[in-house]
Amino acid sequence: MSWTAIAKKDLQDSIRSRTLWATIGIFLGLILLLSWLFTDGSGEETFIAAAGFTFLIGVLFFIPMAGLLLSVKSIIRERNSGTINLLLSLPHTRGEMILGKFVGRSVVMVVTVLAGFLPALLYIFVQADEAGFTQLLTFLFALSVFGVMWVGIGIGLSALVNSETQATIAGVVMFAVLILWPLIFEQAGIDLPSFAQRFWLLVIFADLFFLPGRIADGDFTFPSVVEFDEVLLEEVNDVAISVGPHLQMWFVVVLVAFWILLPIGIGYYRFSSTDL
Repeated sequence: MSWTAIAKKDLQDSIRSRTLWATIGIFLGLILLLSWLFTDGSGEETFIAAAGFTFLIGVLFFIPMAGLLLSVKSIIRERNSGTINLLLSLPHTRGEMILGKFVGRSVVMVVTVLAGFLPALLYIFVQADEAGFTQLLTFLFALSVFGVMWVGIGIGLSALVNSETQATIAGVVMFAVLILWPLIFEQAGIDLPSFAQRFWLLVIFADLFFLPGRIADGDFTFPSVVEFDEVLLEEVNDVAISVGPHLQMWFVVVLVAFWILLPIGIGYYRFSSTDL
């Protein structure tokens, strides 16, 4: 058995999980409701205006919650149930197990995003005549990658803790810290440099949303959104700013890899030396 077999097993188990289908159902119902309330059924809003509230709620709450829900107990639950001994008795390593869990749960995360948000976004698309289908695709792309990042964080936590209770607490704390840490610094009167702000997951999401458009335009040196604090969205393309590579929008790819690999790497280091 290899990491691919573990990923396949995880995917099959998740499909049979009532939690997954309940999560998709909640996403679909609430996001459709928010979309309907925000557009008011009038069809007079632009896509960005109509999707704004859905965007905010989805990014701040639903996507992180789903990513952690799908992953933060994935490994520790195997340990508590004893099935991990069976898995590790087969010819593969603990590292392959973690990789398989990450890949399997990431696929489930993407499916959850598509199932939960696509109908709502299509509803917005129909109601808002000025929306472009490309915006729908980039929105779903950003949501999916954002969700996979949270899966990586959850997998790392699950490999790090010793009980499901610890996993739950760690997930709640990590969610609060990763969402709120720049605001905490701001309240403390600490002015973070632009590069530090780029590590904020919500900034990463915004860069992911705009990155496909920049690539399509061939503008690989376009600055990150952290450089546009005082610029309205409609004026972004009129702003000429020259910044270093670490502040250019494409660098978000490196930051995504960082937020996936660092938690998993720390979790693997702890898990590889744990006495099961």
